[in-house]
Amino acid sequence: MKRYLLLSAFCLVAVSLMAQPESQIPQEMQHSPAQDSVLARPLSYPCHIIKAPCAPKHVEVLSINNSLIYVNKQDSIFDRIAAERGKDANWTMHTLLGRTLKRHWEEGDSVNAKGEFTAKYKVRSRPWTHIVLQEQSRLPRANYEWFREAVHKWVDYIRQNCPNPDVVIILTMNWGYNNQPDQYAWQNEVLYRNCLALAQECGIILCPVGLGNQDAFETGGIDAANKLHNDECHPSHRGTYMAACMEYSIIFNDDPRNIGYDSPKLTHEQSVEVRERVARVLNKFRGGCENCKLP
Repeated sequence: MKRYLLLSAFCLVAVSLMAQPESQIPQEMQHSPAQDSVLARPLSYPCHIIKAPCAPKHVEVLSINNSLIYVNKQDSIFDRIAAERGKDANWTMHTLLGRTLKRHWEEGDSVNAKGEFTAKYKVRSRPWTHIVLQEQSRLPRANYEWFREAVHKWVDYIRQNCPNPDVVIILTMNWGYNNQPDQYAWQNEVLYRNCLALAQECGIILCPVGLGNQDAFETGGIDAANKLHNDECHPSHRGTYMAACMEYSIIFNDDPRNIGYDSPKLTHEQSVEVRERVARVLNKFRGGCENCKLP
């Protein structure tokens, strides 16, 4: 309980310190019925942002992240999913709780004030096959220009400094805050639009985790979406498992319905339900490209 209260505090501090006021909700988006939502309309995108290249035999993932990946240890869930599927994979987190990609950038090139290796150092330290970028929960919809500038800096730095010139960069889409149910769909819509636009601009992969939250909201209302939350912004065990299944499916181009590893915090039926949701979202996300649909 103390850990979750601390994480919530980090989230609130980060919002209060750096987020500028959000723009007024456009008139056309003040009400976002399911039939008009992103998941209800045809989607069509270039293959290079929705389908990762074939993964090598050994996969090394580095994430530059905050508490959204750290809570519930998404890295270890991913590793267990991959191992059960016979994959050789290892995920390493670089975490700054409640912080932005901009703050990661400002840590320095080698060690920070605490004497710890920085994200830039870790990018240079190993021939990572995949690097995941996770922005602070609210920033991609609250201040798109800050978000855009930070992602561009990291993409350029990774491409110039990672020992693996073919490293795959993945931008993870966040999800809305559930303390405002009447704006939940709108927040997910803005996050999706902004993350998609930036992935296209940078030529990187988008992992649409937040669309899983939107799918839950559309199929079961805010009560279903709440099951993916531990608090207003952090994921529950179900939410972390969903994110790990989606990252796995994108990195290995494997149907999440093939996953046999169940979350120890969920029943088998609940784990299957999560995997079905991930498959449904990814097939919708990739629906405009026959070559990108799940095998």
